[in-house]
Amino acid sequence: MRTSSSIAVAVSMALTAAAAAVPPQSFGTLSYPSAGGTPISWTWPISGLSDNTNFVYTNSNIGSGGTDSWLTIGLRAHAYYGAPNAIPSYIGNSTFEVDAGSSLWAPAAGDPVPPAYANAPRWGFSWNISVDGSRDASALTGLFWSMRIVGPGSTGNWGTLAAGGAIGPNDALNAWQLGYSYFAVNSANTPGVSTPGLWDGLNFNPNTLGNYQFEIAVRKSQYGPIVGSTAMTVSVVPAPGAIAVLGLAGLSVRRRRN
Repeated sequence: MRTSSSIAVAVSMALTAAAAAVPPQSFGTLSYPSAGGTPISWTWPISGLSDNTNFVYTNSNIGSGGTDSWLTIGLRAHAYYGAPNAIPSYIGNSTFEVDAGSSLWAPAAGDPVPPAYANAPRWGFSWNISVDGSRDASALTGLFWSMRIVGPGSTGNWGTLAAGGAIGPNDALNAWQLGYSYFAVNSANTPGVSTPGLWDGLNFNPNTLGNYQFEIAVRKSQYGPIVGSTAMTVSVVPAPGAIAVLGLAGLSVRRRRN
């Protein structure tokens, strides 16, 4: 799941900063607090599939002069290209649990193999940035966004929350997976980044277990204070089949010892 959206998210970033405090988060159907809660549509632009459920999201009031204006930022983990990859489980505390291993999905006969398919995990992630439920350019004008992903242990990091890039058409609604090659690129080699060392690149391997931390932040100016943010954790655990194989291996060892 990929478009030609801005790869670096905030290619003009030039500062390093700690992650901002995350406001209270909700889980469920994307919505903003109008008329008691108004759902926000989420339709994948390539397939046309529509599903606005299972999002971790926040609503921040960025209005002024006594007028409410709701910035909604949502994140979720999803099955990469759907079945036969398992749907991630939401286990609470803004955390999704996903299976380790490469994607079980394969392209139809004659279809080109998607970029980075060989390193595609069984899961990907989606996001939403909207104002009063709208992702139109007029609603998002003047807003800047950034994304930060930190891998488990020493697997590296990608992106930064230090500053923002203007929100473009593909930045308000999109879906990616971590096997894409640009996630391995460090900031010194990312086009448009003037300060090396902002990130060192994710050393991604779909079999690596542990927690990935995702955060999206939005500002009203490129280097201004964060006015809204949402964070989620994706916990990569052994796939059920792998657990069964490990169990059989342990049983075999015990039998040999006996």
